[in-house]
Amino acid sequence: MTTPHPLDFAYDAAPAPGALVEVAPGLHWLRMPIPLDLDHINLWLIEDQDAAGAPTWTLIDSGFGDAATQGLWRAIFDGPAAGRRPHRLICTHYHPDHFGLAGWLERTYGVTVEMTETEWIVGSLLPRIGHQAAADAQDAFFARHGMPADMRGRLAAQGNEFKTRTEPPPAACRRIRHGQTLTLGGREWEVIVTEGHASEHACLSCADLDLLICGDQLLPKITPNISVYWFRDGARPLAEYLESLDQLEARIPASTLVLPSHKLPYRGAPTRVAQLRAHHAERLEALAGALGDASKSAFDLTPALFPRRLDDMHMMFALGETIAHLEHLAADGRAVGAPGEDGVKRWRAGPGGA
Repeated sequence: MTTPHPLDFAYDAAPAPGALVEVAPGLHWLRMPIPLDLDHINLWLIEDQDAAGAPTWTLIDSGFGDAATQGLWRAIFDGPAAGRRPHRLICTHYHPDHFGLAGWLERTYGVTVEMTETEWIVGSLLPRIGHQAAADAQDAFFARHGMPADMRGRLAAQGNEFKTRTEPPPAACRRIRHGQTLTLGGREWEVIVTEGHASEHACLSCADLDLLICGDQLLPKITPNISVYWFRDGARPLAEYLESLDQLEARIPASTLVLPSHKLPYRGAPTRVAQLRAHHAERLEALAGALGDASKSAFDLTPALFPRRLDDMHMMFALGETIAHLEHLAADGRAVGAPGEDGVKRWRAGPGGA
């Protein structure tokens, strides 16, 4: 396989927490910490104005739902971003590092929250599920896919993690749609909805600036998590993600500056699309090769994609990714899955893999 040319990174380093870097006229980059292994998120501020012509900020994504991020927002609006009122928040999707402070920003600064309908619904419902109810539903899902009881118990003890990572959600949301044109900072931005990492993830493209705010869709160097979650068992997110890559490849030229939610801005979107496609093709081949006549659960098959030893949290994400790849193989006839008498779904090679 030919290795695509490396990406063209536009910066050597990210701004320090609390600092702003202008990456295009009126568009500023800031970075917030996340208390996870992937320890940061890139957020974006656009110089804008309200209907009366007063200077405002449009925010792209909110940051993680914790007190540390709240403190950084206060420092930013009292410091380098002073002189403009936070007015509008557009969330690319519902995950806690993107949506976790949406409700707090609405209540604290009066921002109007905008996002796609599915992301708004999921992001608003998940934190309202009680810890025990979420733990029970998650435990049943993990059991169906072969996770051992001791590991399930440790994960269940954490309750509804989405609830602990997200402030109470906003009271209202203004819906944005695929293909819609938004006026941000006096320029037109097109909403491009992608799927797979989240059901209705929004990217924002500005032809005038040759920019794409891509959320988690086209991350450089790392791949977005493509998982089946406990509240979406039976979904096939990998097919959705690959179809969304096709859509972006057809619309985003190599010259476009891609602004991702993690790591550094870069140019070379078609190259990154090719790399991501190759990555998932290799993982599908590895998983297909691990299938045989003897039925195996998704948990049994996880080492085919993640051979290193994983802690409970990483195993939870690895299992979700393994299920997503198995469902993709099943759609191609390369895998067959069926529940056993014990309720555990097990997989074997399908006729398409012969």
